[in-house]
Amino acid sequence: MSFARSLPILCLSIMAVAQSVTVHKSLPTSQDLTPEQQASVVKLSNLQRNFGKSSTNSPGVQLSLKEISRSRTTDRTLVKYELFTTGLPKNLTYTLFQVQIDGQTFKVMDGVTLDPDGRAICVGPKDTRNGNASSDPVDLIMFAATAEPKRLILVSDDGQFKGAVAVVPFSNTTVDKGCRLESVIGMPKGELTFVQGSGFEPNEELATNSESYGEKYHGSSKAEADGSFFAATLPYVLGKSSGNTVFEVRGKNCDPKLTFSWGTYQLQ
Repeated sequence: MSFARSLPILCLSIMAVAQSVTVHKSLPTSQDLTPEQQASVVKLSNLQRNFGKSSTNSPGVQLSLKEISRSRTTDRTLVKYELFTTGLPKNLTYTLFQVQIDGQTFKVMDGVTLDPDGRAICVGPKDTRNGNASSDPVDLIMFAATAEPKRLILVSDDGQFKGAVAVVPFSNTTVDKGCRLESVIGMPKGELTFVQGSGFEPNEELATNSESYGEKYHGSSKAEADGSFFAATLPYVLGKSSGNTVFEVRGKNCDPKLTFSWGTYQLQ
């Protein structure tokens, strides 16, 4: 699903799971989102905001990705990760799924098991000489554009246990006085882009400002109890097919400003 290219900057505050999205228009004549578009924004925003947290993991389960190497090919950089788990039973077999940027899920690999350290491994055929099966780490080779998330879910074959983890191989971040902002694309060309932050004072009032091609939006938000921040933006500007947006979140003690691009998709 793609949003109309004529939509100007809109700042969408996602307050909690399953809550509606508040749309702040930058111009009185800006086009409203259709109910279908509104539902898609809410769905994708909740996916980004909550992925890998308690709502997507079985109790006590955590997944992490350890970067092993980076290598350059003709047109992209390949990043290799290994998957580690805590809280998952080591006597079960699992299936690994990937959640695409649009929320669709597909199977990556089945027959995954865990070694004593909780690392995901593939058990090969038994050695006829000693009866032992070989096991190798699950090598996850990823490539992506700037600010593109990669999301994985590991599910036990009996359906009783699951864990989720996300990584952004090529992040777009900025830090000011301990406050961090990061952009994450919610659609391939940044038609929907999330801005998430951390390090703000718990529950403090925040001023938000964004600008693209001279079109400005000023709003307000509130940090969460853990000092985090989350917003979704539709950054396209009338008459423009691509560009950059500057997004600022001003708190009591910090004022980070983040620039992100939209309208193109380029692998790193």
